[in-house]
Amino acid sequence: MKHTPLYAQHLRDASALINLKGYARAMHYRGHVAEHKATRASVTLCDVSHMGEFDFQGPDALALVQKLITNDAARLAVNQVLYSALCNTEGNIIDDLVCYRLAADHFVWVVNVTRTDEDYQWVLRHAHGMDVQVKDVSCNTALMALQGPNSREVLQRITRADLSTLRYYWLVQTGICTRHGEVPCMISRTGYTGERGYEIMAARDLAPWIWDELLLAGQPLGIMEHGVAARESLRTEAGYLLNGNDMDAGTNPYEAGIGWVVKLDTDFIGRDALARIEAQGVGRKLVGVEVEGPLTMRHGCPIFHGGDEVGKVTSGPLPAQIAGRNLGLGYISAAYAAVGTGIEIGIHGKTFKARVVAIPFCERKARQESSIRTWSPCDLRFTEHHVWARMQGDLVTIGLSDFGQRELGDILCLDLPQAGTAVTKGMAAAWGDSYRRPFDVISPATGEIVAVNTGLLEKPAHINAYPYATEGILKLRLKRPEDSDALLDFEHYAELIRRLQQYELWSNARRMT
Repeated sequence: MKHTPLYAQHLRDASALINLKGYARAMHYRGHVAEHKATRASVTLCDVSHMGEFDFQGPDALALVQKLITNDAARLAVNQVLYSALCNTEGNIIDDLVCYRLAADHFVWVVNVTRTDEDYQWVLRHAHGMDVQVKDVSCNTALMALQGPNSREVLQRITRADLSTLRYYWLVQTGICTRHGEVPCMISRTGYTGERGYEIMAARDLAPWIWDELLLAGQPLGIMEHGVAARESLRTEAGYLLNGNDMDAGTNPYEAGIGWVVKLDTDFIGRDALARIEAQGVGRKLVGVEVEGPLTMRHGCPIFHGGDEVGKVTSGPLPAQIAGRNLGLGYISAAYAAVGTGIEIGIHGKTFKARVVAIPFCERKARQESSIRTWSPCDLRFTEHHVWARMQGDLVTIGLSDFGQRELGDILCLDLPQAGTAVTKGMAAAWGDSYRRPFDVISPATGEIVAVNTGLLEKPAHINAYPYATEGILKLRLKRPEDSDALLDFEHYAELIRRLQQYELWSNARRMT
């Protein structure tokens, strides 16, 4: 079996490893159902480094991409992303992929693991004679998917990028701050679960640093790792397709329900065939299927209508423990594809009542924005007391850093001053208690408090969950502008944290000897 760069992390944390598509993959960590629900409710992290990545650079990069894919890459701005199909001359799907535009003449594809080698040879064949350099960079690349409604809050606390400005199907080339140093990476906002989510692409050897930092940053929000079992049920519930199950060399985009990625006003391989298919209509369609009773269906189960076989299940099971009903995806003759049509499913040689249902099976929330705005720590200043300050003219917003809240543990209560209170640099501006110990919020500057975040009085643990929330703990009017000169920028504060963590590791080792 091949290993992803996060194999050691999976050996450490996963409860089951399996051979999937030739790679050692974590089936689950804390259980399939728990990981599925955590993705819908909070945030999870998945290793998808088994996927293939191709790099296109050169004057003819756009021309080659346009020639190969059904969608229109020419409409992409730099740092924009699109989803597309790669088709043969008959208009059938070779693969589906995500295409990133990094510059006018620079593109990156993410393709399916089972198709990487075949896709690469197809690309090289059609690149012949063109002024473009194509590389398969899969072996040097790691890819991680952070998914769920709290994904932004977790990622924002360790990246330079302002994720509040990163729109759906866009990317940013940035860095992630880890205890070992800053790691250059590319963050995109696409997703395969139906939830808000981000993909982090980085150099293979540095992926463990990012993975462990994400797990650390996400602890206050209950982050879990999720394995291939949850990833499969999440994408099925959201109505997303899997190459090899729901599409293959005998499937065209129109019957797979992704005809929207076919732009017939561009010139690509398979265009003429797809134009004919669109004009003639399709003989079968991908649909949602619900079977009655406590039963589950799997890939390959036959679908019947009136005793005649009219289709097959392609994805399942999606059990009632997760979705509240037993669901799957499948192809069925177009005559019986209307929602509500009664059908039968063949399971273990018997037939059971079922019906055609709409997909997706859950609301897709990938485009939704977070209700909580947080700062990037790279845009803040810090003190050695682990207080951060956001300077906006003479108005200073103050809060506890991510490292500060982790050191304290769960914050249990908070005592805030009144607006109008004068504070001096180095004095306690607020007081609180945590699981570990009482603490003071030491003012980074001299001035007058003009506002306090009273919501923290009822929910002090909000500081643990969202340490860099834009409202902070309190705001003060700066009296001495020179106080800001002594504050640390994030690079120097990160170095301070690294020294403290190294000392902690050293002192722990000394106590163990």
